[in-house]
Amino acid sequence: MPELKDFASSVSIVVSSCDAFFDAWRPFVFFFRKYWGDCPFPLFLIVNRLQVRSNLLQPITVGPDQGWATNMQIALKQITQPYVLYLQEDYFLNGTVNGRQLAGDFAYAFDHDVASFCFYGRSKLETDFAPLNDRFGIVPRDSDGRTRLQVTLWKKDVLQSALRPGESAWNMEARASERTRHLLALSYMRRDNIPIPYLMSAISRRLWTPEAISLCQREHVRIRPRFRLEHSDAGWRRRWRRGLGRARLTLALARQGNREIDLDKLF
Repeated sequence: MPELKDFASSVSIVVSSCDAFFDAWRPFVFFFRKYWGDCPFPLFLIVNRLQVRSNLLQPITVGPDQGWATNMQIALKQITQPYVLYLQEDYFLNGTVNGRQLAGDFAYAFDHDVASFCFYGRSKLETDFAPLNDRFGIVPRDSDGRTRLQVTLWKKDVLQSALRPGESAWNMEARASERTRHLLALSYMRRDNIPIPYLMSAISRRLWTPEAISLCQREHVRIRPRFRLEHSDAGWRRRWRRGLGRARLTLALARQGNREIDLDKLF
């Protein structure tokens, strides 16, 4: 049976982020260490200018924020492994990673030259989705959901070719399926048997989700600095909280200045 360490030289983990979300970095590190402490892969965090120290991950500094796709293009040029496992800073692990299952999935992807493999169940299966076993299958070529940005294993060159300067992550998901129709894309079918359990997402429309707040409170994880407010179902309240959050973010970044952020220190 394959083991995750067998892929250690071929896979890296890239955590998509930017300085505007630096309040999520400490919780991300806490939950990653708690649920995947024996991860054999190098772990990279995309940052703009903030200085970071951590025994778990390495920052990739991309300079002034130029948008999700451009930041990702700059970061991928600094990664040498041919495969990347894509995460975001607000994907908080909430269950132990099933290393044996994940290693088997990686082996299938490598053996079959899979371009992308999404480890998150689909909200709805297309009629021509082709199951390969009881966990995952082939995404149809005409599907509009070929480039979902949940936790996904990508061939690095495929991800690079699908990126377009200036696009947001939402643009990428909406437009990039056309760019990968000729490639083999796999996806999990359900969400109750995924190998990497996580909260998707801890932040919605720049506001903390109630699920993320509850998860952090249960684990006694303090979110700091606490400039971002909690999500609301009321549209007017969301707009007001986002506006206040932007102002508080500006102050938080100014206060942080050039001081190093220790991601291993929670309190």
